[in-house]
Amino acid sequence: MTLRPLWPEAKPEETAKVLPSTEGAEKIVKTNVYWAAGLGIIPIPLLDFATTTFINVKMLRELATYYGVEFRHGLAKSGITALLSGAASPLLSFGAVGPLVKLIPVVGQALGAIASPAVAGALTFAVGKVFTLHFATGGSLLDFDPEKFRDYFQTQIAEGRKAVEIRMHARHSAAAPSAPPAGPVAATSAKAGTASS
Repeated sequence: MTLRPLWPEAKPEETAKVLPSTEGAEKIVKTNVYWAAGLGIIPIPLLDFATTTFINVKMLRELATYYGVEFRHGLAKSGITALLSGAASPLLSFGAVGPLVKLIPVVGQALGAIASPAVAGALTFAVGKVFTLHFATGGSLLDFDPEKFRDYFQTQIAEGRKAVEIRMHARHSAAAPSAPPAGPVAATSAKAGTASS
């Protein structure tokens, strides 16, 4: 007599979780990077840090929903904190000082307005990339191990900084006034100026 198992064996195709493509996750990350960089301009010291944290937690909620992963606010904040606390990058050391730079009279606001958006955007980009990779490979907030992603996080901070700076440069270039047109009008004004001297 052959004994049958109490429950049928699951076939691999029945147990494998089908994960969505990373395309939608990339869009979530990109949108939140823009929000973080935009809110990084806030002129109140340390408030920009709080808004960056809020944006990152919001982004993790969106990524968790996208990948069908259970979201827990406390675990999300812990994961973000663990990533940030172990990152020893010059960008992060300036990122910690960046909000305090805004306290310097006159020039502090200008320096902070340049530095804080880049730092906020780069950190959000890196956090988003790490959790996209983690969730896309079947991970959850419960099994997140920041040590596994330490090197990847560092490279993504650098990539995020480049991406944000390119975007900021493109926006400033588009907003900058262009040089006066060179043509008959400009030539006529130049001649008029030399004739009267």
